[in-house]
Amino acid sequence: MRELVLTVLLAASGEAEDRKPVFYETATVVARPLPSASASVTVVEAAEIEASGARSLGDLLQGMPGLHVLRSGGRGGVTYAGIRGGDPNFTLVLLDGVPLNDSTDPQGGAVNLEELPAALVERLEVVRGPLCSFYGPSGLAGVVQLFTRRGEPGPVRVGLSGEVGNASLVRGSGTVSGPAGRGGYSAGVAFERERHRVAEEGFRQLDLHAGARLGVGAATDLLLTGRFASGHADDYPDASGGPLYGSGLLRSTDHRDLSLGAELQSGGPDGFRHRLALGFSHRGLDRTSPAVPPLVPASEEQTGYSRLRLAWSAPLRRTARTQIDLGLSGEAERAQNTSVLRLPPFLGGDVPGDYGKTRATGGGYLELRHERGPLLLEAALRADAATTDSLQINPRLGLLWRPAGGGTRLRAAAGRASKLPSFFALASPRALGGNPELRPERTVGGEIGLDHSFHRAHLELGATLFQHEYRDLVDFDFEAFTHVNRSRVRARGAELQGRWRPLAKLEVQGEATWLDARDLSGAPVLHRPRWLGGGRLVWQPTDRLNLRLESLGVSRYLDEQLPVPERATVEGYRLFAFAGSWRWRPRWTLRARVDNLADRAYATLIGFPGPKRSFWVGLGWKRM
Repeated sequence: MRELVLTVLLAASGEAEDRKPVFYETATVVARPLPSASASVTVVEAAEIEASGARSLGDLLQGMPGLHVLRSGGRGGVTYAGIRGGDPNFTLVLLDGVPLNDSTDPQGGAVNLEELPAALVERLEVVRGPLCSFYGPSGLAGVVQLFTRRGEPGPVRVGLSGEVGNASLVRGSGTVSGPAGRGGYSAGVAFERERHRVAEEGFRQLDLHAGARLGVGAATDLLLTGRFASGHADDYPDASGGPLYGSGLLRSTDHRDLSLGAELQSGGPDGFRHRLALGFSHRGLDRTSPAVPPLVPASEEQTGYSRLRLAWSAPLRRTARTQIDLGLSGEAERAQNTSVLRLPPFLGGDVPGDYGKTRATGGGYLELRHERGPLLLEAALRADAATTDSLQINPRLGLLWRPAGGGTRLRAAAGRASKLPSFFALASPRALGGNPELRPERTVGGEIGLDHSFHRAHLELGATLFQHEYRDLVDFDFEAFTHVNRSRVRARGAELQGRWRPLAKLEVQGEATWLDARDLSGAPVLHRPRWLGGGRLVWQPTDRLNLRLESLGVSRYLDEQLPVPERATVEGYRLFAFAGSWRWRPRWTLRARVDNLADRAYATLIGFPGPKRSFWVGLGWKRM
């Protein structure tokens, strides 16, 4: 695991009382204290992100309870996150409330986590389970939300950092933040480049981001955020057998991403706050991919995908025990694809795959929250309609029981969510498998969890049981050569986590996930390990020195690669990593990290080896 996870479990502990209160806002209309969550929520704050030495969002999510982070190599490859047995495109990824999932992606809208640098993230929230209230019915398995810096009142702060490592790694970033009235502003830049981390892969990317929180009235705030990224990657195509069993030819990808967000919050400190949010995202991609015999021809494509989102919420009722919120939201999507498949002349020659498609969706929701003594009830109901689909009704119910003393939390939640098929599956020409008759993918799931704090032993433990059933999953039927709704997958499992502080300067953390995912038609379910998890040993002998030893374990799982149909299993593996930081001057910090400490040979997909031992060392400077 590559992050210091601050969970609901930790926030509920007695030792957390002297810490700054932790809030979450992804699973609810209004930001609320983390110990009051009925859902499974993980929050990672800025200090933990910096101490982890993570380079990308994939590194930050690695090893979290319920998440399987699947990589096809180094930074140049593709990294997806699946939650509780769901497909990666069932994970809704948000940047300051702006959705980043691209519906033209062949994976159905999954987000490549390597394209989101950790330097961009001030705070991270992960919610596991069906979620559809404020952000709409797309998070079938869960939601990952990144929050960027927005600045705060006080002196101007400047930060600079630079790192170098093996595989020609060069990375640098800079940030500046300061006051703006009663709010603040922040801006930053990050650049990273590496080559040959795995075989001939390559990666480079430039990120620019800015944000602000501005007071525009006595009780009104305006939140602004923006990000632009441009990058290039060379990697091995999906299902190609990788550098070990494939042709050795690389796929070349250039991407450009823009996200803009604005949110107006109006109201007093009593919680009666209206929210009006506007978000826009655009992704442009140019890709050239070699053939993967015997089924996939060479291809060239240029895609553009834009999404505009408008959302409003307001409180209907606020009392000491009861809160009721109402909201409306709408989205407009536009996709444009220009592509060609390079078939040989005896099969007809080049086949165009061009399409253009638009879609509009809208819905409303009602959220109720009621407390009575140690019991807390959450209920939400959302209705959505789309120009390409019928009405979808998605309810959610959550319960939380906190007996006197505050050391125990018993929680339960259940809900339904749905997701419209991707433009890639709907709008591609029928000759290439497009099917405009596809139905939305759906899930119904629930969980029950118990967290307990042993104050005298400085020990916190938590366990969650969950079950999800995913229906009408979109799959490709090679016999009919079209996308169809046919899969029905049932995923059940358990998430365990713990934290023990035997000494004031020493902490032991661990998480584990057991998963049983089955396709009820009997078809194999790929990329779902039965067990995964790991832990960290964190030692801070002085205020200036922080050391940590991390472990990650993943059991075997199924995979398919076209060049080697006789192979079907990726063997399990266990990895160790070391990270450390030393603040040797008031403004200067030396950092280093070593991954795959034992230099173990392993694979993440059949024919796709994982990175060998890798390291980087860097220097950071801050003016507070």
